[in-house]
Amino acid sequence: MEKYKWLPTESSPLLYPMNIYQGHLFLEDGSSVYIPCSGSSHTGWGYSGSMHSQGSDLKAVPVKLEVTWASFSENKFYTGSWDLPVDKIKELFKEGTVNWRTNEKQSYSSVVVGLAPGGVVVVWMYGNDQQVEIGRYQAKETSVSMKDYVPGNPTVSQKEYFDQFRKLDDPELEREYKEKGIQFGIWDTYRKKYNWRTIIEIPNHTFKNVTLEMYNGEEETLFNETINKNPFKKRAIPRLLSYLFEDKNGKQTVFEVKYLDEDEIFSLFKKLDENKPIEIVLQMNEDLTNRKLVVKQGNNEFPIQKIDADNIWELKKYKSK
Repeated sequence: MEKYKWLPTESSPLLYPMNIYQGHLFLEDGSSVYIPCSGSSHTGWGYSGSMHSQGSDLKAVPVKLEVTWASFSENKFYTGSWDLPVDKIKELFKEGTVNWRTNEKQSYSSVVVGLAPGGVVVVWMYGNDQQVEIGRYQAKETSVSMKDYVPGNPTVSQKEYFDQFRKLDDPELEREYKEKGIQFGIWDTYRKKYNWRTIIEIPNHTFKNVTLEMYNGEEETLFNETINKNPFKKRAIPRLLSYLFEDKNGKQTVFEVKYLDEDEIFSLFKKLDENKPIEIVLQMNEDLTNRKLVVKQGNNEFPIQKIDADNIWELKKYKSK
């Protein structure tokens, strides 16, 4: 039985805090690990949360997920138990990832359990700026008595307790929550994929590396062979694009779009034919002026307006002594 070095962690949407009451991944060797969680988790969809060292460093692959959690924005508990796609998980662990900074082959380092309003559950595997969805599941509403959930304050009502944890510390996020409400179904909308890639059009510059973060929580970093081939691929709509390119003198520059405006990028993709390939193109002059990001499909070209064109810097190469 193969074992790997990995840890479980939680994930949750930025606007919708939650807390895991009980959560475990059951492993192929009969053991289990608990899924850690902060008191009010709202990491951002797909982003890892709490990490606790537990058990031996090398663990068998997870085969089953059981979780019960509190969705503070809904004043509800959800629960579910699901078998995981073991063959897919084993294949990913066996394949591993490559650290683009060192070219070292390494294992996937975490199994991320995402929990969202409406009982949506998504599980990803993460390692070295690569994150892959391994399953989407549907939980059911359940009840948990407050004396079990909050033994230190058994008389508090569920709504009173949940309300204090639903509020977001960031005023902008709180305002966004009040404007949007709970966006039921959005996490499945995020999972829709299109056949796209991103390229650069910068005279006398070589495309060295790009990190793609998608709205569905998946992530890719292309470098070396993968950036040279850079094929079109079925991907969800991007939320972050971080480019690394090099001029003829070896000077390396980073241009990062963090983050794409959700309404703008989704409306642009709706204008496109989902059955035809799409390119997102970073365009600049050779002196790195006149920066533009455009979406191209055939003869159609749409500029992406809501980006910070000044989020660019030289990547310094550090020399070891």
